[in-house]
Amino acid sequence: MLISRNEGNRSWREVRASCASVTRALRSRGVDGDHRVLLSAANSTASVLTTLALMDMGVSVGLVDRGVTPNQFARLVEEANADFFISDHEEQAPAFAKLDAPWIPLQELGTAADEDGEPAELSFDRWARRPDALIVWTSGSLGRPKGVVRSGSSVLANVSRTQDRMKYTESDVLLPLLPFTHQYGLSILLLWWQAKAGLVLLPSRRTDLALEAVVDLGVTVVDSVPAVYEGILRLLDRGRASTALLESVRMWCVGGEPLQDDLQRRFTERLGKPLLDGYGSSEAGNIALAAPDNPHHCGRPLDGITVTVVDEEDRPLPAGQVGEVIVHTPDLMVGMLEPGGRVRENQRTVHRTQDLGFLDEHGNLRILGRKAAVHRFGNTLYPDAITAKASECGRPVRVVPVENGRFGTDLVFVVADPEERPAAHWRRVFAGLVAEYEQPNKVLVVSEFPEHTNGKANLTALGYMAQAALRSGRAEEAKEAEAAERAAKPAGPAVPFTDRITVLQDVARLLAERRPEVLRILTEVSNHRTAADEIDASIEALEGAVAEVSRYRPPAAGQIGVLMPSNIPLYGYILYVVIPSLYSRRIVFRPSRMIDSQTRALHKLISTVHDLPLVLDDSGQREFLDNVGKKSDVLVFTGSYENAETIREQLPRETVFCFFGQGINPYVVGADADLNRAVDGLIRVRMLNSGQDCFGPDAVFVHTSVSAQFCNLLSRRVEALRLGAPYDSTADYSAMFYDEAFETTLDYLRGKREFVAAGGRIDFVDRHVRPTVLIHPTDTLFLPPEMFAPVFNVVPFSSEDWLNEVLRHPYYAERAMAASVFGSLPKTVEALRERHMVSVDETLIDIEDGNKPFGGRGIRANYIAVDRKRHTEPLLLSKAVADYLPGRS
Repeated sequence: MLISRNEGNRSWREVRASCASVTRALRSRGVDGDHRVLLSAANSTASVLTTLALMDMGVSVGLVDRGVTPNQFARLVEEANADFFISDHEEQAPAFAKLDAPWIPLQELGTAADEDGEPAELSFDRWARRPDALIVWTSGSLGRPKGVVRSGSSVLANVSRTQDRMKYTESDVLLPLLPFTHQYGLSILLLWWQAKAGLVLLPSRRTDLALEAVVDLGVTVVDSVPAVYEGILRLLDRGRASTALLESVRMWCVGGEPLQDDLQRRFTERLGKPLLDGYGSSEAGNIALAAPDNPHHCGRPLDGITVTVVDEEDRPLPAGQVGEVIVHTPDLMVGMLEPGGRVRENQRTVHRTQDLGFLDEHGNLRILGRKAAVHRFGNTLYPDAITAKASECGRPVRVVPVENGRFGTDLVFVVADPEERPAAHWRRVFAGLVAEYEQPNKVLVVSEFPEHTNGKANLTALGYMAQAALRSGRAEEAKEAEAAERAAKPAGPAVPFTDRITVLQDVARLLAERRPEVLRILTEVSNHRTAADEIDASIEALEGAVAEVSRYRPPAAGQIGVLMPSNIPLYGYILYVVIPSLYSRRIVFRPSRMIDSQTRALHKLISTVHDLPLVLDDSGQREFLDNVGKKSDVLVFTGSYENAETIREQLPRETVFCFFGQGINPYVVGADADLNRAVDGLIRVRMLNSGQDCFGPDAVFVHTSVSAQFCNLLSRRVEALRLGAPYDSTADYSAMFYDEAFETTLDYLRGKREFVAAGGRIDFVDRHVRPTVLIHPTDTLFLPPEMFAPVFNVVPFSSEDWLNEVLRHPYYAERAMAASVFGSLPKTVEALRERHMVSVDETLIDIEDGNKPFGGRGIRANYIAVDRKRHTEPLLLSKAVADYLPGRS
């Protein structure tokens, strides 16, 4: 029985007849069993019948959340190389008209379903034989969804395992408050089909209608996400329903995200029955489910599936200890969808979930949340584990980590409190629930969490909210510090052009408010993670600009010329063009030809909020030097040392020439280093912009006592990195953007192939270089080329004396910019600090501050030239102008 309050009821005979009518309508449009069809629709009778009809035809079915925009849906259709796509949009969107695949309105199929016809047996045998039978896109809780490809046989086998555990019957009436376009909702739909039970269709957010349906229709099983059950409790608190009228429900099931103990306790006390938690994923289907005879945590794994919990070294943990959840299941996905509809096959037999949890003494699984660790005050913390503790406060809580440069990680506790009690109240509550080193930097109180269309908390939106809350607090601190600094300095204009200060604030606000537009531009040349970090760094630099200029007090320059870098288009534009407007009457800049269109797009967008004298020059480099460079008080150049020297020779003696070059950035790991932290930091800094960033270390020196363990851990984690399109926020890296860097990497790996320990695979067509680990012989004098690629050159070393001698080698000395040291190596730190900027037990990303000098004393790394003399020192443009352009105007 299919029950819809708005569209009438259908018996099983009528369901089969309607599916046969939909099948005929699909065939009349040219759809057959060899095709791939994408479907995006809200739950409705038509969407249910169409899904079943497509499966009966043996079609490769892609299910897309109805919450995506038409443009996003069109992009997925194109990426999946779909032959047709179906949606419940009322009219054809402009984005649909540009696609090769035809659009089939769901309304048309719904009309066909209402036609009289003979029932046909629904058989999914053909669909079961397809390796690409189902494509579901992950929920996008952490960013852009990814396409998971599963075989029909694995999906149906997983449904049977679930039925064996939950034991649905023909007398059950199911009420799924879930979208059928996601794994959880689809599994309920197929369980209804298998058990021949009743199915009630309602909007997933209408908890009021859900309670009415329970009472009126005798619902026996409800499935939804935690937020919906919070809503049900609120309705009961307001007297909208009586618990006595809800007795027909034998199973209240919950999933989609971790269930907090506090919600479980309150729900059980109120309704007398527990929430039956479950754990599953798009990649593996249902994994573990609690049932009435075992309602504890997420229950035991389903028959045929095993779960282990391991530590950072992949060692199994005993009951009760928290670690990463590893799943062995025959129902695992066949692969991931790649652009063009290709399927990147999954080579693993196990599923590394990246989820944090534990098994109790009875084998029941408890999920705490995502594994992602942060480091704070010397402790390794898991935000979702802290969330589980903080949620004992009686209100939904999310702990959101926000990177804060060299200060480590800030924790923002976001609490959903309909009463909106002050942050101070909740800070006192949390003080008694979490450890001292887990306390929040900021408490943000909201009436409710932002949600995705499937009811799960929108973690991306929460992240933006947390960042904004921290920025507002830091802005107030900066104002106080600036006032104190002004009071301590002699009178005089600390900022030459004070009327431009508010303009910089407007630019910062634009970057925050129009973040998606900026991301779209940046992801044309860098991957999503790097682009997001670049926006955050740019906003922070703008917020610190006034304090920076007040600190160094540069005189007013007449004109600054800038030859823009070939990467970091936004950050470079902010550091070298926008901020210098505080102390230069005019800035003329020439975009790098490699990222010319992106720089222009950013300039056009940002110019909508200012009228600063920022001039984009279209000329070639030679013309720019003649017409701009030689006439500027200051010239900024980012690039190679050889090009810098050529430019310097052409400039007037009095021009202040600032050269930002490159360095080897050695990364040193001592015998007593925290290897997990060192590996995490190395991957983070080397994989910045998929390896195409000057911060990446070209040489990694590891003490021989730990080098084998370090290399094994590094290789394992590098192999697990996920390739994705640049705009994919869930991807760890993307294909290489720069042709020259790709060719150089190809030549390098060909010549060093005997040292490859992990990775090493290259796709010429897509310019995809698999992140590669090379292990060079111990105590080798390794003189690396600068690598703009995801390549890790590891050199084991046996003594600190040998290492320090290598680091003082002229090759390293000339390229001395920055270095990182993990572990206790005081002599090495001292040796490096002679010429490098050094980070200890943290990465260069952590210590870089756009408002402070950065760099070393290597002539090829960076210098300031004036009066034919070169000065090697850490660079910051405002300080360089203050030190080397005295009294000019």
